[in-house]
Amino acid sequence: MAGIKRIDHVAIAVRDVEQAIQQYVGLLNARHVRTETLKEKAGMVKVAYMQIGENILSLVQSLEPDGFINQHIEKHGEGLHHMGLEVDNLDEFVSQVEGRGYKIPLRDEFSNRSEVVLRPRDANGVVLQVLQWKGGDDATVEARIERILKLQNQPE
Repeated sequence: MAGIKRIDHVAIAVRDVEQAIQQYVGLLNARHVRTETLKEKAGMVKVAYMQIGENILSLVQSLEPDGFINQHIEKHGEGLHHMGLEVDNLDEFVSQVEGRGYKIPLRDEFSNRSEVVLRPRDANGVVLQVLQWKGGDDATVEARIERILKLQNQPE
């Protein structure tokens, strides 16, 4: 199977990104790295990237009343939304997963990454975002933070 390199990030669905930033800074001494607005196939979102030790946490707020994050919050409340997994070869990963009969309901392409989303029913209720970053390997958390700071996260 295409190699899963690491858990790239954990995403938390929140109603208010600014409030959540303060909460995670106060609770865990997290470092706020950057906040940006993204237009994804699933809708507009505001994302705050937080560093907690060697890990990245994404706080995600929907900017559309019926957006996918708000739908998630209505159904499950604020909390874990998805886990991002970085792979070394996304095309190979997709071929292998589909070859085993699993469905991939969402594919998206950005200037800095390619990604697919796997159904929660296939992963014990967890949404898995599987992605491959373009432009090199970020082996350290510092390199990952540098990538986040330079994001040009636009759909292609």
